[in-house]
Order: sequence, then C-alpha cells, then structure tokens
Amino acid sequence: MAKFKLDKINDLKVSLQNNLWYKYFKNVIEIETWIDFEMEIENILKQISILLKSETTQSKKVNYFRDISINYSDFNLFGIIEHKLDDKEVFSVTEKYLDKRKREIKSKDILSDLSNSFEEFISIFNRYLVDILGVFYENKTHNHIIPFHLINQIFTFNYTPTLENFYGVDKSKVVYLHGEMHANNEIQNLVFGISEIPDDVKIIKAYDFAKYYQRIKKNSNRKFIEIPIDKKSGLEETIFYIIGHSLDESDKEYISALFKFLEFDLSGNSRICVFYHSSHDREHKLKNLFSIIDKNDVVEMEKVGRLYFVELDIENTNREFSRKIVISGDSHFFL
Repeated sequence: MAKFKLDKINDLKVSLQNNLWYKYFKNVIEIETWIDFEMEIENILKQISILLKSETTQSKKVNYFRDISINYSDFNLFGIIEHKLDDKEVFSVTEKYLDKRKREIKSKDILSDLSNSFEEFISIFNRYLVDILGVFYENKTHNHIIPFHLINQIFTFNYTPTLENFYGVDKSKVVYLHGEMHANNEIQNLVFGISEIPDDVKIIKAYDFAKYYQRIKKNSNRKFIEIPIDKKSGLEETIFYIIGHSLDESDKEYISALFKFLEFDLSGNSRICVFYHSSHDREHKLKNLFSIIDKNDVVEMEKVGRLYFVELDIENTNREFSRKIVISGDSHFFL
C-alpha cells in the first residue's frame, strides 16, 4: 500500500492555490490529455496577441476596450483585465499592466508574469511526480509484454523513470526527450509547452512557452535518431517501434524524422511499427499521421509494408519481436 507524506501534499495544495496557470487549467472543463494542455497554452497566447493588436489611439487615452474577441473570464483569472462597468463586454487593462506615461499595455510585463507562473507550474508538477506518483515505485513490478532487452534504444516523452523502475530497463538505453523528474526542483528539466508560438507573439519573444526553447534552456535537448546526410543503399536494417504515443502534431519534428530516415534508406530495410490498443486508437493515430506527414508518403510506406500497425497484445507482440533482424540492424522504441 502506498504511503504519502501529509506535509508534502499540503505543500502542493498551497503552491497550486497561488498559481495562475493552475487556476486557469482548473476552469477548463475539456482538458483530458497532454494535447489539451498544449492547446490551452496556445489559446492564451493567441488571445494576448489579439488584445495587443486591439490597442487604438482612443483606447490608449482612456484604457477602455469593447467587443474584443478574447475570453474575458480567462484574462480575469490571470489578473490582466478588470471590468469597471456593468457591461460585461467592456473592460480595462489592470493598472499593473498599463504604462501610465505612454498609456499603452505593458506586453512584456504580462508575458514575464505568465512565463514565471508557467515555470512555477512545471516545478509544482515535478513535485507531484516525485512526492505523489513516485511513492508507487515502492511497489514496482517487472511484468510486461514488451521484450525491452531486444531494443537498442528507447526514446520516451514521459518524465518518470517507469521503464527503469517498473520494467528493469537499463537507464543507458533510455533517452528522455522532454526531460525527467528530479527530487531537487532546481535540477528537474521538464519540458512542457507548445511546439510553436503564434507569429504575432514572436515579436515580443514569448519563447518560454515553446518546447524547442525549453529543451535548450533546461539542457534536455537530447540527440534523436541519426539521419543519413544523403539518400543511399546499404543502411542498417532499423525498426522503429511506437507505443503509447498519439502521433500528434505537437511532436511533429520527431515523427517527421522517422519518415525522413525511411526516405533516405534506398534499400527499403527500415520500417515503422505502430502499436495500437483498439480500432479507434488506430484510426486516431492514422489521422494524426496524415495531418503532419505528406499523404503520399504515408500511403506509399504503408503499401510496401514499411509502415504498419499492430494491435498490442501478447500474441502479436511475440510474433513481432520474433522476427529476425540482420546482425548489423537496430531497433528503437518510441513512446
């Protein structure tokens, strides 16, 4: 039975109560997956862009905005705007974010506060992983249907040492593409954000919310697969196994790299195997692929058997991993 430390739980509660992003996420009913988190982050950034572009000579004089296509309740939660009249369609920017001399919105201050609160949210999440989820590692088990010992390298988007603790995988095989949790909050390097920030927000350099910026800032920019410089024959036979990943656009760069590897392998030895849990899951992954990879590439790779889908169960897994790979070949796990 897992045992939690009450003081750790209380610390988390206090930290969450004061975090602006947690207050926002808590009020969004539709959040169910990591993708939903990312969509909400992008949503706020886009709305900030709309707010900044709505400034006019008149609004600067009186700090008075009407009929702006932003969600007012969201910006109330972040303390960016306030209503001064009974008309809910009319608002003013709070004094904190208003340059009293120029009478214009202090966009850099807004984004600075949002960035700091966002980083605090990530730190709180790290504490949750360590102090709450980490307790379950005391009851670890090694029962699994994937023969991890046959995999050369495992790329994971998870932040937790589940592979090592639950399945006994050697840590040297695991690459944490989005960082990993750590008991020391100053050392944790979790990457949590969006793939790209809106163009209008780039002007004010809101890169703190972008994954590619965080990976470098937090020293978690790990090397991914080695793609040949030129298209050629004679490449090692390589199989990329994908499990538990939605193949969503948020990780487009990694998925595109897999297909580029296949494209550069003129011998046709490399393949992508996507494990799925249900017919619905298979359809969902396939549709996501079509949204980020050229349809002709997906169709052609599937036609020649270099892209294939396998339902995840013991029988299929045993069959898949009993296939012989040439001695010089590699297999990579992607989850």
